[in-house]
Amino acid sequence: MKFKKEITKGLNTDSRTKNALKNISSGVGSQIIYTLLGFISRTIFIKYLGVEYLGINGLFSSILSVLSFAELGMGSAFVYSLYKPLAEKDEASVASILNLFRKAYTVIGITVLVLGSAVIPFLDQIISDKPEVITESIYVIYGIFLFNSASSYFFSYKVSLLNADQRNYITTINYLIFYVLQNTIQILVLILYKDYLYYLLVQLVCLFLSNITISIIVNKKYPFLLNYDKNIIDLKVKKEIFSNAKATLVIKVGGILVNSTDNLIINHFSGLASIGLLSNYYLLLGIPAALISQVFNSVSAGIANVNAIESKEKQYEVFSMLNLANFWIYGFSAITFVMLSKDFIKLWIGDSYTLPLSIAIMLAINFFMVGLQKTIWNFKSTYGFFHEGKYFVVGTAILNLGFSFALGHYYGLFGILLATALARLLTNFWYDPYIVFKLGLKVNPLVYLQKLLMYSLVITIAGFVTYYTCSLIEFEPIINLILKAVICLIVPNSIVILFYRNTGEFKKVKQLFLESSKAILRKGKSKTNNF
Repeated sequence: MKFKKEITKGLNTDSRTKNALKNISSGVGSQIIYTLLGFISRTIFIKYLGVEYLGINGLFSSILSVLSFAELGMGSAFVYSLYKPLAEKDEASVASILNLFRKAYTVIGITVLVLGSAVIPFLDQIISDKPEVITESIYVIYGIFLFNSASSYFFSYKVSLLNADQRNYITTINYLIFYVLQNTIQILVLILYKDYLYYLLVQLVCLFLSNITISIIVNKKYPFLLNYDKNIIDLKVKKEIFSNAKATLVIKVGGILVNSTDNLIINHFSGLASIGLLSNYYLLLGIPAALISQVFNSVSAGIANVNAIESKEKQYEVFSMLNLANFWIYGFSAITFVMLSKDFIKLWIGDSYTLPLSIAIMLAINFFMVGLQKTIWNFKSTYGFFHEGKYFVVGTAILNLGFSFALGHYYGLFGILLATALARLLTNFWYDPYIVFKLGLKVNPLVYLQKLLMYSLVITIAGFVTYYTCSLIEFEPIINLILKAVICLIVPNSIVILFYRNTGEFKKVKQLFLESSKAILRKGKSKTNNF
């Protein structure tokens, strides 16, 4: 038996395709485990603690997401600054950027801790009507959430290096190990003690150990970092990083206000129980979102490489292929969510935990709108377009807040979700594609608009046909769920294939899928032979 010794130290030398395959396979595989374990953990959580505790989980997570504006957009700016020295294998420049990154994130972690502590005196006002089932001190609960959030910043720069160097799989595997450990212990804690504070403390310890472990791994993978631990970053690069960070700060704040304030507004209009019910639907939506993100995050560094060295024609070819795959997967997932979510939750935890179909549709629309932007955002960030369109995100946030209070007052939860979709549609949903096509790909933005309208039409047709077909199903709940799942698998995908089977990007997606499948099978066969 001969084993090929893998080079484990130093900068990544593998090809874009090999990196993408490793990142995608580890990401998708781990996400399956996350999903199964997440459902088991959530089921036991609801059984032993109740929906109100889910609500307080969601509320405190939203508060700390708002406080994460202290990150100042540094993450994207630093990762972008790493692409060039990583491609050139410039160890000294990589180390100098990481040194600055470490100092900046130390300040950010302390800032989040201070700002988060300043919220503590106002917790009674934020949760003015605390449910009787929650017997623990909300101050202690919030303190644990705050420590988890703030402490992670002290390790973020090392995770960013792995991701920029196309080694996401290392972070994925590390997180998976501690996620399994955390959930296993938490399940035991809930069954044996039914104690929410013990539950949170387990999460705190496991997250901290996970961060420590990834720090040790990076030190071993990149030993040259210690040789340049006092290296000072080039002044020009430093100015560029902070210039980009200032631009992304505006985008960051706007994004936080759009994505993290809904739970605060829902709590105002409907209370913690509604947040808890909604969190189960978000859990279901999180499954395809996480799987897709694993795939697209795994290729983002590869996209940066394409944009750096390939022609505009090649860049547009890659964009078109990813954009079609993006639309297809998100569209299929959105339709499946609408058709199956209520039936699944009814079977899973009971009919009392379900929400109206209109809520599922609005959640799916928001999910699909964000999904359609994924390829755009990948290209926008890897082109380094941090300044362009930054104020549009602020416009999205302002419109979202205004629409949410107005529509939430009249239409409740449905109105708040509708407000988010309207705010996105009127601002960055059209402007970000304009920037990428006009300044990056050098293609007329109307080309994207035509594709977007066609995507929307195709997925609407697929949705109506699927809904009508599923409405004919009237059997026992478990039979209904299985039959509807089969319909969702066949109908939307068949309609997409019917419309796009003769296009160049469809053929590229098909070719890439077949090549990736063969590569994974060859890799699996090789491993089997080695044994």
